[in-house]
Amino acid sequence: MRSALLCALMLGGCSAFDAHSFDRSAGWRAAQVVSIGKMGELAATADRDCGADGGAAAPYAVVRYRNGGVHTRSIGTGRWPAAAELKVGDAVEVNILDCAAPLALAAPAGQSGSSSGTPSR
Repeated sequence: MRSALLCALMLGGCSAFDAHSFDRSAGWRAAQVVSIGKMGELAATADRDCGADGGAAAPYAVVRYRNGGVHTRSIGTGRWPAAAELKVGDAVEVNILDCAAPLALAAPAGQSGSSSGTPSR
């Protein structure tokens, strides 16, 4: 009984660790900004390039996310909420299924629901 409970807690803990306010089945993943610059300079550094409006000189961010397991992947994009000033280390949500979806600012720890510029659930 004890080992079964411990096993269930460990498995539940892994899934709870990766639980977010965004719908994972719709492609949303928690991510972190790892670099910010111009698209022409950073697009080749991302595992997947989702582009930017405005060409090579457009603002661009590369974010890292986990898609299950221990390995991370990166997506580069120039799409994020208007008036948002991203910094390296910022927590965001990225949609790995829809390149046209802008990054969403992650809610600060301890807050539930979505913050300004984030998609509705």
